[in-house]
This record gives sequence, structure tokens and C-alpha cells, in this order.
Amino acid sequence: MMIREAQIGLWVCLVLSVQVYSDGQTQEHGYSPSKQTTMKENDGFCSTEEDCEVGGEGQKGESETQEQSGFFENFPKPPKLPTAAEILQKLPDGPPKLPDLSEVMDKLPRAADMLKKLPKAREVIKKLPKLPDFPDPPDLKKFITNKLKYNPDVSAIQPGIPPFCDGLILSPEDSFLREVCRKLVGVDVCYDGLGCFTTDPPWSLTLERPIASLPRPPDEIQVQFLLRTRNTPSTGVFLRAGDRAALAASDFIGSRPTKFITHGFIENGFVDWITDMSQEILRADDCNVIAVDWGSNGGSMFPYTQATANTQIVGAIVAQMIAFLMQETGNSASSYHLIGHSLGSHTMGYAGMRIPGLGRITGLDPAEPYFQGTAPMIRLDPTDAELVDIIHSDGGFFFTSLGYGMYDPTGHLDFYPNGGIEMPGCDEGLTTYIDMNGGVYEGGREYVACNHLKAISYFHDSINSICPMMAYPCRDYDRFEDGHCLDCSQGGCAQMGYHADKYKPAPGVTNLKYYLDTAARSPTCLYHYQIMITLGTDRDAEEVDGFLHLSFVTQTGTVTEYYKLTEDPIKLQPGNSYLYFLKLPTNLGNLQRVRFLWDYDWSIVNPGTWFIFSRPKIWMDQIQVMAGESQNRMTFCAFNNYFVEDVSSDLRVC
Repeated sequence: MMIREAQIGLWVCLVLSVQVYSDGQTQEHGYSPSKQTTMKENDGFCSTEEDCEVGGEGQKGESETQEQSGFFENFPKPPKLPTAAEILQKLPDGPPKLPDLSEVMDKLPRAADMLKKLPKAREVIKKLPKLPDFPDPPDLKKFITNKLKYNPDVSAIQPGIPPFCDGLILSPEDSFLREVCRKLVGVDVCYDGLGCFTTDPPWSLTLERPIASLPRPPDEIQVQFLLRTRNTPSTGVFLRAGDRAALAASDFIGSRPTKFITHGFIENGFVDWITDMSQEILRADDCNVIAVDWGSNGGSMFPYTQATANTQIVGAIVAQMIAFLMQETGNSASSYHLIGHSLGSHTMGYAGMRIPGLGRITGLDPAEPYFQGTAPMIRLDPTDAELVDIIHSDGGFFFTSLGYGMYDPTGHLDFYPNGGIEMPGCDEGLTTYIDMNGGVYEGGREYVACNHLKAISYFHDSINSICPMMAYPCRDYDRFEDGHCLDCSQGGCAQMGYHADKYKPAPGVTNLKYYLDTAARSPTCLYHYQIMITLGTDRDAEEVDGFLHLSFVTQTGTVTEYYKLTEDPIKLQPGNSYLYFLKLPTNLGNLQRVRFLWDYDWSIVNPGTWFIFSRPKIWMDQIQVMAGESQNRMTFCAFNNYFVEDVSSDLRVC
């Protein structure tokens, strides 16, 4: 019956619309003002042409639904709607009286009754078509491995997988869901034996990484591995993963520790610093040193976003080489130490996360752009090796001070020489750098990235130096410079550089921050001394302004120069103690005595500072010297004697 009514209403509306259209042919677009306001009612179904069109179709569709499913058998017929003119005629002088809400609600269909007539979710799911070519859960891992050409023996963690895939794991039985997620989400390109890579978030479209590229194919980058040993420290031989003949013909010995060294942006594996560092390591240890080159064929070149993406596949290739060496020689992952500068630091991180139990990764000022503030899976982090130690030398914010390196702690041990931002010796002009480095390229390189390159120099100097490059835990660099953090008995100290592996923290302890100071030129290592001067008291003692100087006499009788403890005059108050911090290029060892000298600060325009009938003097109680590197404390006593200004006096050990 309802279908018939709907059809009659539709035909009436169409007839009226034809009539109205013929009456208003003068309208350019076929619409007349009278259509919207003077249409006659059509048995209660519509008042305008548009209402007829929509209402007629709606009634027809509803009737079909009732006949097919019976969902809305009791649904009330839409009420008769008055025209706008009728509403205006019936409005009282005041606002219209609204119907009571309860009366309106009673006339609405019950939601519960409607829901009861909906089909069950299980019935709907049963009627859905099965996904094509989708394997059963027991065979899913094998399916993923074959489709993605992913080698689980090489990589413990597949790169390029968004972290939300791991969130699907609810129990050990649900682990196949993660594999489903990895198959369906975030995979853009896969390479045989290396896994898959993506540009999906968080690899791009984030504040830290607004855009990203996929890594270039491995046959375009053509990563090279140059092995050096004590038999071939200069020339070396090339190795390749899977090439057993080249490995057998080389000097690689699995029982020796193995070091990998790689470069960063716009460099290659044959730059001088990698050769020099390799030879320096071989002088210290009998080991295998392998230089990684991924720049000779443009892998590390512009644009930076592409070089950043290439680090992922280079890291995978390094891991593939390590897996090959472990398989052929039987050595353990703990015997491998990976060293990388700038982008090379994160490259080694990608290699480390594929090799469970990898011994150590050293990051030499890991690159900041596209890495600082990102998720751990994107950058070098403590989970990539049993020990991750970092040297931060150019940690200024990139967009304000053009700092190329990360400042955030990202390892187990994070070293901040000179505060980690500005390094001594990096304030020279271009001509000076060219003269010091013997060429325009090397000089220009250091001029542009001096702070960034200092991490390489510090690590190089630490390999065979007798100076330990001891670093000290401290709240921040300012407090360290005040001399408060040389005591290693509380948090423990650590050596920066090659020998940092002696200070591996307890499991689970990460981001330990250490500070030290260095010299401007190699050898860059300095010795740190804390000086505590305690003044004496006397009834004749008074407060004066002055400068303090100190010289040291060693056990061998060597007398050092006088070191000025203060650049500006200070107020010397009787009974007070003053703490100072000295950084010296030589180890003083045990001391016989110290020599103390002070200068009175007076002003010719201030008669109150004039001593006319006597010379100014201060009373001294004792001087304490603590050597940071040896933790040796020595006290030199003056027994509350006075010291005349500009007269040197000796204090002996007490």
C-alpha cells in the first residue's frame, strides 16, 4: 500500500513540476520563484518540487527495505508538513508554544526495538568475503619471510616498521598479528637479504622529519669494506659479504676483536682521518679494523635527506657483513666495536639493532638534523649494543647556531667535552685553518665544521695517550666549571674515547652525562685540579681586594709557572674559603709544596684603597689540592701566617 501511495505522490509531483516549468519558461535556468513558494500540496507528501523528488524516492526506498528485512515495520509515517505561509498565519503574537519534550520522545521509535531487529555482528562477519591469498596463522611467518625477502638470521628487528605494530601483541598466541601489521603497513621497498624500508611515520611527516626518501638500492650505493691489520696497516684488502675466497685470502682472524669505522655526510671511507684512526688503533691493539665506505658512489652526498635515508640500508649491509664474519669464523657479536661519525653514528646504530649482543658502538657527535628528538628506532640509542658511548662536540641547535651534532644524551655514557657545544680552537679564520691543515679542502672543511670534527680528534687522541681523558659526572657544565664535580667516589667517573669500555654501567643504566675540558690543539687531553684556599683570621686582618696566583713544585723538583686563579679581583675576607678549577696539559703527580702569591688591587682615584705606611697583607690557613685523574688529595698548611702582597711564599705538605 505504501509503495502505491509513494508512486502516486511521485507522479503527481512530476505532473505539477511540468506544469510549473511550462508556466515559468522565462526563467533562464528553468527555475521560477513561484516553484519554491506557491506549489500546491500533494496529498500530504510534499509542498515543493524538491520535496517531492526527495520524499518520493525516500518513501520508495523505505518500502523496499521493509519488504526485504522487516527492520522498520512499526516506523510511523512522516507527519504532514505545513507550508511556510500556513505557519506564519497560525503564529500568535508571542513566541510559539513548544511541545512538551516527553510528548515528543514518546512518539519517537524506541532505540532498543530498532537494535533488536539488527543482524548480529557475527552473522555479518560470516557473510564477508575471505581475504584472498591470506595464509593461516601457523604459516604466516614463513609467508612474510618469503614475500618480503626478509632474512631473520641477519636482522633481529626489521627496519622501517611503525611502532604501533608491536602494540598489537596481547599474548604470545597473538604474535602473528604483528606480522600481519608488518605485511600490510609501512612497507615501501624491500631488498633481498636486507629487509624492507618505508617513508611512513615516524620516518617522515613529523616535526623532526617533515619529508624523507627511501634508501637507494644497494647496487647503486656499492658499500665497500677495507680490512686493515698489523700486516697491512696502510694498504688493506677489500672484503665482501658472502665472498669466502676473499675472506680466506685476507689477514682477518676471528679470535681478534674487530673494529668497524665509517664516515658521515659528504665523505667516503678513504678520508685521512679513517686511515689515521685505523693505524692508531692497530698500534694499540692487535685487531681487525674495517673501514666502511658508502660515499664513493654518492651514497653520502647531497641531498641530505637522501643521505639520511641511505644510512638505513648501509647499516643493514654492515650487519650483513658482521653476520657473514660470525658465521665463517665463529666469533661472537660481543667482539665487535662499531665507530661512526655524524651520520655514520646512526648508520652503526641501524647495524647494531640487527645484531643481538653486539659489543659496542661509539658515536662521534651523532648527526642532529632528522635525528634529535626522534623515536629510538630512528636514531642511535642504548639498545643498539651492550655499550653505547657518545662524544658530543657540536650540540648547538642547528637552526640557531648551526650545530651539526646531537646534544640530547643517546647512549649509556654521554661525554660533553667543554660543555658539548663550542670547542676550544674553533674560533680561527679560514686562512689559519688552511695553513694548519695544509690545503684548501681540509682547511675549509675544518672551518665549516670544526666543532663537529673535534669528536674525531678527541677519540683519536684517546687511543694511545698516557693522559686518560677522565670525565666527571655532574649536574651541568656550569657546576663542573666551578670545580664542584671532581670527586669520583659518588657517581663514578669514566674515560672519554677509546677506553670507555672499562666503565660500562650496570644493566639498565643509560644516559650518564660526563664533563671534561680539552686543549685547543692535539694532544687535547688535560689534567683537572681542584684548588681550595682557606684564609686565616687575625685581629689585624681585614677585607681587601686582590688576585690569587699559585705555582707547584713536583717531587722531581720541577717548578711550574704561576697560574692566575682569578681573572678579576675578588674580595678576600678573613676565614673564608675559595674554590678554583685548574686545567693543565701535564700531570703534576705528587707535590713537594705549593708557592702562593697574591696581588693587591688598588685604585689611584680611590684613596680608601691606598696603603701609605704599610703593605697590605692577608692571613693564610691552608691550601688543598685535589687531582681529578688520580683522586689524590694534598693539603699544604700556612698555620695562619700572614702573606704580604706581591711576595711569593711556600707552603709544605702537612
